[in-house]
Amino acid sequence: MKSSRMLLLVVLGLLVSSGAFAMFRAADLVVVPVAAATPGLNNSNWRTDLDIMNVDTVKVDVEIVFLQCCNNDNSTWFYNMANNLGGRQADGFGHIDTKLQDIPPGGAVHIDDVIKTDFGLSNTKGALLVFAYEAGTLMTTTPPGGNPKLIVVNSRSYSLGADTNGNPLTYGQEIPGLPWHDYVDINQKDRGLDHVVFTGLEEDARYRTAIGLVNISDPLTSLDVVLTLNAGDGTQIAQTTVNLYPLAHEQFDQAIINLFGKTLADAISGATLTVSMDAYISGAQTPVPALMVYCSRIDNATNDPVYLEQTFTKAFPWDCVFNGNCTSVAAGLGLSRSPVRAAPTHLRPPTLLSR
Repeated sequence: MKSSRMLLLVVLGLLVSSGAFAMFRAADLVVVPVAAATPGLNNSNWRTDLDIMNVDTVKVDVEIVFLQCCNNDNSTWFYNMANNLGGRQADGFGHIDTKLQDIPPGGAVHIDDVIKTDFGLSNTKGALLVFAYEAGTLMTTTPPGGNPKLIVVNSRSYSLGADTNGNPLTYGQEIPGLPWHDYVDINQKDRGLDHVVFTGLEEDARYRTAIGLVNISDPLTSLDVVLTLNAGDGTQIAQTTVNLYPLAHEQFDQAIINLFGKTLADAISGATLTVSMDAYISGAQTPVPALMVYCSRIDNATNDPVYLEQTFTKAFPWDCVFNGNCTSVAAGLGLSRSPVRAAPTHLRPPTLLSR
């Protein structure tokens, strides 16, 4: 009995680390794949609100790094504390929101229009790296970066407009924060973690589709990413490759037109997308190539968006998780990265001393 329980716990741990069970979103580094404060197509006006919850047992502080789009090498930006947001002035952050310090267990923080309000930026979009660590420990650990603690992050990105009476009117989508380990990994092809898929892409008079890529590798690694657009019957429509600089964020609006070379007259609907990592180049001693992907389908009339989340193609072994029948799973599935780390070592909260 004891051995079967231990096996169940081990397999559960593997599943959580692999992204196979996406409802497990708590982590010490959470990635919001896109946030914005920028005008967009069809008179849209994109904004992002952010929610952070401490699900650990001690008070936490939070540091947020904004990886700006587009075509940027953000590795130098990442380490420049003047660009980063935190709760304590003494830690050297260039942007301060005191709500991000001493968040109690079970406590939550809400930030309206985070890119404009807390970063003071406009006409921009990008990804958010949200780091959590035990309150007051950022500069006290060796190396600096604090004692990692667990948070859950959610965001809402919306187009801000007004109704006929001038009252605020928004159409928006929830974009959940993804735990750092839910990434596409070229080294895990045999385990099915080298690609993700999307359904429901559309580019016609009614809808447009945006595709976004985030390089969350170590700060010395660039990625070559292959994107394959297929019709609903499985036939290939188009394929292209995108190079991502270190810690780069890229978003392609009207992606079926601007990325894949199709036209509005092609009226593509019900398409699928497969995104994989083709290669990487790194100056790191121990490279960690890591990619996250997202899509959004937007109504052209209302700018109402629908978030399309990256999905791995491994089946979820429910019989093991819910019934404890784990022998075959342990023997053959191998869903995890090995070894599984409690916290990422390739991306730690940047500090004044960390580079």
